[in-house]
Formats: sequence, C-alpha cells, structure tokens
Amino acid sequence: MPSKNRTTDRACLWKQPIVSFLLLFFVCPVNAVTVDAQVVDEDKSIVETIATTLDHLREEISQEYFELRYLSREELIGRKDNPAFFFITDAATFASLIDYGAWTVGAMKNPLAIDSSHTSGAAFVARKERSDITSLMDIKDKTIIGMSQAASLSTLIGLKELQRLFGSSFSPNDVKYTGAPVEKVIHQIIAGKGDVGIVDACLLERMEKDGNIPQGALKVISAKDSKDLKCKHSTELYPGWVLAASKPSNLLTAKERDLILQVTSALQTVPKLPGLMEWTEPADNSVVMTLLNDVEEQNKGKEHWENFLRKYFPWFIGFLGFLVLILAHSFYVSWLVRKRTSQLTASMKKAHDLQQKVNSEQEKISSMERAGIAAQLSSLIAHELQQPLNAITNFSRGLRIREERGNLREDVLRETLIKITEQSETAAKIVGKVRNYAKQRQSEHKILGVLSQLKASIEKFQQIKGKEIPIVLSGKEEYLVEADAMELDLVFYNLLKNAWEACKDQNEPQININVSASGRNVFIRFTDNGPRVNQGLVESMFVPGISTKSDGLGLGLSICRGLAEAHGGNLKAFLDEENRLVMELELPKISEIKERGE
Repeated sequence: MPSKNRTTDRACLWKQPIVSFLLLFFVCPVNAVTVDAQVVDEDKSIVETIATTLDHLREEISQEYFELRYLSREELIGRKDNPAFFFITDAATFASLIDYGAWTVGAMKNPLAIDSSHTSGAAFVARKERSDITSLMDIKDKTIIGMSQAASLSTLIGLKELQRLFGSSFSPNDVKYTGAPVEKVIHQIIAGKGDVGIVDACLLERMEKDGNIPQGALKVISAKDSKDLKCKHSTELYPGWVLAASKPSNLLTAKERDLILQVTSALQTVPKLPGLMEWTEPADNSVVMTLLNDVEEQNKGKEHWENFLRKYFPWFIGFLGFLVLILAHSFYVSWLVRKRTSQLTASMKKAHDLQQKVNSEQEKISSMERAGIAAQLSSLIAHELQQPLNAITNFSRGLRIREERGNLREDVLRETLIKITEQSETAAKIVGKVRNYAKQRQSEHKILGVLSQLKASIEKFQQIKGKEIPIVLSGKEEYLVEADAMELDLVFYNLLKNAWEACKDQNEPQININVSASGRNVFIRFTDNGPRVNQGLVESMFVPGISTKSDGLGLGLSICRGLAEAHGGNLKAFLDEENRLVMELELPKISEIKERGE
C-alpha cells in the first residue's frame, strides 16, 4: 500500500503545473486590442499625444490590453484587407480608407483651434528680407519647397491653394519635395535653397519658441487673422488627425460596440497636457476627400499634356524649322549687326565663364568645410549619445524583466523612471550642445568644484553600469574651475569608461582618481590596474579614427582633448613607472581665469 500511494503521488506531480496554468488562463483572461498608428516624423506633439492616449486607454479600460504598432502611411493603406481594429492617422490617409468601411471614433484638435474641423492648415513662408514676396500672387515662378505631396496634409492644402490661384498653369510637380520632417522645409528656406516653403500652420511659431530658428527670420505670406485657429496660416482650415475603427459599423458585434463606447468615453478624459493635441468629436472629412480628388485631377491633367507634348514634339520641332526657313530672309538684313555683336557677346561670355569658374571653386571649398564640420558633429553626437541611450535601454530592460516576473514594485518603478528621465534629459542636453556647436555659440561656463563634479560623474557612471565599480577618489582640497558642466561631465565619463574597459577583466579591478594643484593649474589623474601598455599606443590614442575597441569610433579621446583645450587646459597620456596608462586632465584654476580676464 505505501508503494502504491507513492506511485500515485508521483503521477500527480506533473499534472499540477498544467492545472495551475489552465486556471490562470481561464480565470484571468486578457484581450489584446491592436492600435495601428501612422509613423509621424514632422510633429512631436502628435507622437506624444498618441503615446499619452494609449497609456490613458490602458488605465481606463484595464480589462483590455492595448498594443500600439507604428506603421508608415504606405503600410497603413496596404493593410486595408487585414487592418487592426483601431488605427490613428491623419485626415488625408483616413480619407483614402473610407471606401473600405473605416469610420472615425474621435478627432484631434489643436489647442489653438476652435474645433477639430479647423485644426490643420498650411502656411507659406519666406525670408523676412524678401521684399519681392508680399502676397501669394508674388510666388508664381518662384522656387517652392514642400515636405511630401503624398504624406503631408499641409502640403496638400498648400497645393490646393496654389491651384486655386494659378489654375492649370501650376502643377504639384513644379514643387521641390524635401521629405520628412517638415522642419527641413524651414531650414532650407533660411539657407536660401528655395524662395517659398509650404509648412504646417503654427509650426513657425513653435520652432521660434523652442529656439530652433532665430526669431523673425521668416515671415508668413498672406497670413490670415482667424479666430478659428489662433496662429498664422495662409489657407483655409481642415480636419487633422483621427482615431478610427476599421470595421464597418453595421458589422460590429455587441462586444465590439461596447468597446468602442468605452474608448469614446475614455478619449474625453485624456489629460490635456501643454503642447499636446486634444480629443473631441469627429469632424466632417468629406472636405479632405474633395481636397485629395482636386489635387489628383490636376496631376492627371498635367501628365496628359506632358504625354501629348512628348508624342508630338518631333512634329513640333519640324514645324518650327519650317517657320525658321520662312523668316530667314527677314533676318538677313540684321546679319551684319549680329556678327559684330556676337564678338562682343563672346568676350562677355568668356569673362562670365571665368567668374563662374571662380564661384564654383569657392563653392567647392565651402562645401568641403561644411562637410568637415558635419562629420565632426555627427561623430560627436554618435559617440556621446551612446551613454544615455545604453542607460535607457538597460533601465527599460530591467523594468520589463521585473514586470514579466511579477515582482515590479511601485517604488522600484518610480525610481527607475526617474533615472530614465534623467538620461533622456542628458541625451537632450547633448543634442542641444551639438546644436550650439553647429551654430557656433559659446559654451555656458560656470564656476564649478572639481571634486563635486567628479563625485556627480562617478555616481552617474555607477548607476548606468548597474554595479558598484571600485573607484577611489582622492584630493585634499576643493579646487574651483570655470567650465561648462555638461562638457566637463562628458570628459569625466569618457575617461571613467576607458579606465573601466581596461581593468574590468582583472581579479580585483580598481580605478584611482587623484586631484591636485600646481601653480595656476588643477591636475586630475585617472589610473587603473588594467594591463600594461606600450608607448606606441600612447602616441596614437589621440588620433581620430584609431581605436583599440572592435566597436570603437576612435573619437572619444580626440573629442575630450578638444573640450579640454576649449577650456584653456589640456588632456595628455603617459606611462607611469609600471608602464600603466595615466590620463591627466589639466584645467586652469579660477584665479588664473580671472587674471586672464576670461
């Protein structure tokens, strides 16, 4: 009997996990609801509104799991035969899907608009000093730039306005398209690569407010002063983005109708945060359908005439040749005059060609200089953004693992989100710093304590690595320097990272940092107990493009030396008595800076 009981117990052991799984599956069902969102490259307020909305839906309708999936406009239209139940897109894309049974559940409204029907428009912009462009009638025969005829509602609205003004003499093919984001149009107009740009209404004010372009550099042509949208625009106003259901309303099940009612109710309570769009009642999208049809018809008409001219062009040339033969006698008398003037023309052309050659060479030199600056800035941001991006990835992965294991505590979640926010702000500061370099602005120097700054950098470094890295900081006195805190932190982080990479495989890795002063300068030395190196490595480590790491860019130390020199100091490397690498950062003390009047 005992033997039989033990056999029965062992037979039940393998059944228990299966029974537990089945109970969990049937007792706690989770319904997945996919929401497809059109990829947005031109307006961060749309992206943030979508993210905030999905978070709110997950909180308000907890029995459903809302899964957000980003698609391009082409992918969204291409999935019309197998769409997600909900999708978020602009009014133009939605108009293309109405015939497949899609219908709106809610509409986004610009906070500056009176309602969702008047939330989108186009603004024609030009440089402020262009006195020859004061109204829309002045832009005929000018170089016009837009983002995308297919993917930009503001560009479509602008094209419709130009067709209304100039009729068949204007074609959308006459516009140069930059692609996303729409900010490219603004920057190309400022750079003089076009005369007039077609952009979203309110974009110019937002870019000026954010400091992305100088105040008053551009003007809006034929700006409308309308109470319907309280920002500058040059055209009529249309609906904007919508949240739509893909399944026709007459085919909905009772459960699906209930879900739509819950979503509609939840949209009304989405938090109204600064800079985000607001959800409101759906607008009439028939005006957008008419807009699309008008632009497409104009394209078809233009293509018809182009095909006609291409087909009959040889005959046209033959006819012109015949006319030339008839008129040749009439011009015979003026032949002698033309002969003399041709000589003068040849001389002028020669001088013109010489000037063109000089201008061309000057442009090549300028292009090389711009390419060099662009390469340095691209390398800087690619190198320095890796730090906060890696940190954000690690923190996010940790949250996901804890959540999957079911042991994600609220305090851990809050603390980790704070760290992610800090790293996001660091990334934003790096981008801002690079933008300042591109605009040749001066760094923001402040009086800083070297030891305090080092401690802050060490703490951030250890948080990012997720471990207590043994770092010994020594220094008797708090020396003051005048420096840009962000740039100094970048230098400290790079030196800490290089030291840790060198010694992390040792049995007892350790990094030593010593702060001292001599004369008018402060010396910060970084050492580690990593492998010994040779003199050849020391001599090449500041050469851009040379790195001992397989995935290294060979730019970190070169950039750090440039930052040190920009602060009136220096960064050098040498070997100690045991042939171990020493990195020494030299900075002038605050008294030295004041004496030099910096």
